[in-house]
Amino acid sequence: MKNTFVLAFGLFLLFVSAHAQSPSLPGYIVRNPGDTLRGLLQEQTMDESSRSVLFKSANEASYHTYTLAEVRAYQFDGGDLFRAVTYSDTRLDQPVDKRCFAKLLVAGEYDLYNFTEREVLLFLARKDSSFYLMYDDDLMTTSGIKGNFRSELNFFSALCDAARGDVERATYTSGSMIAFFQKVDACLSPGKTVTTYYHKQPGKAGMFAYVGGIPLGNKSQFTAEAAFRLIWPKVSPNVSLNVGFRYANVVKRIINPNYQFGGITYPETFQIKSLPVTFQFNITKGIVQPFIYTGLSFVLVDVASQVPEIYRDNNHSTGVAFVVGAGIEVRLLHFLWARAEWRDEFISQWPTVGLALKFP
Repeated sequence: MKNTFVLAFGLFLLFVSAHAQSPSLPGYIVRNPGDTLRGLLQEQTMDESSRSVLFKSANEASYHTYTLAEVRAYQFDGGDLFRAVTYSDTRLDQPVDKRCFAKLLVAGEYDLYNFTEREVLLFLARKDSSFYLMYDDDLMTTSGIKGNFRSELNFFSALCDAARGDVERATYTSGSMIAFFQKVDACLSPGKTVTTYYHKQPGKAGMFAYVGGIPLGNKSQFTAEAAFRLIWPKVSPNVSLNVGFRYANVVKRIINPNYQFGGITYPETFQIKSLPVTFQFNITKGIVQPFIYTGLSFVLVDVASQVPEIYRDNNHSTGVAFVVGAGIEVRLLHFLWARAEWRDEFISQWPTVGLALKFP
């Protein structure tokens, strides 16, 4: 059974790799000479969108990758608008000028943009011809750097009493920052139109796969899991709904109940096949992401015990189990992560360490 599951799991990974392409959407790019080309844009992750754009005309078969040196703006029809901007990264000891494609959120007296760098959300505010970087306290920003976004909000609201009281109530989210800059823009330029380019995104579907294990002498565990993930980036990009299937082979040692003071233990093997539905919360963003999750699962469990007096060979049970777990992921490549986790599902399982694939 274990070999059959592993084979099926491998075929699933091949399917995931073959079908991990992002959808194509109509839109346009504005090249640096100033000419506009209409065609199809391919959706990318926020990190990728800040570095390049994938574009092809209607009669082309494949996409071209356009960089910041070639394109000054691009937009999906009826959707997000990205512009090439230059800003000073003040998180470093010596500020460094950087350039990226940033997504326009609000256009007015002050413009508001956002983008991500290593999956860390960052905001840019334009005043006159300068862009000001705003960042939050986050484990994955530069070590020892304190977030500056409240001090920057104080700066932008200095001439607007109506917005100054909102600085302490503001949160480091797109919705809160948009509302703040809308109020500031309306306050400073009552007769000027304030345009909001914010577009709510529906849930984004993805896939997840994990293989891991741990040897503990005469105890061990092997785990394989594959699941569909649903994320609502605009609601909370750190929360995902996961539905899939999981296999765990857990070897424990138990004491013979008739000789509890003799210290004699026997192996007991649990083969747990389950269909879990869980909510996972990633505590931080970036390269290192601790996480917790909880949910329910339908389980099929086979227990084989070598305790002579118990005779539990091939003991079979089914039912609904409560699931809870925690762990940490470290990104190795865009889609490849090192993962360590502990899980309680039917029984408290051993911690496992392995590799995970996530699309997107």
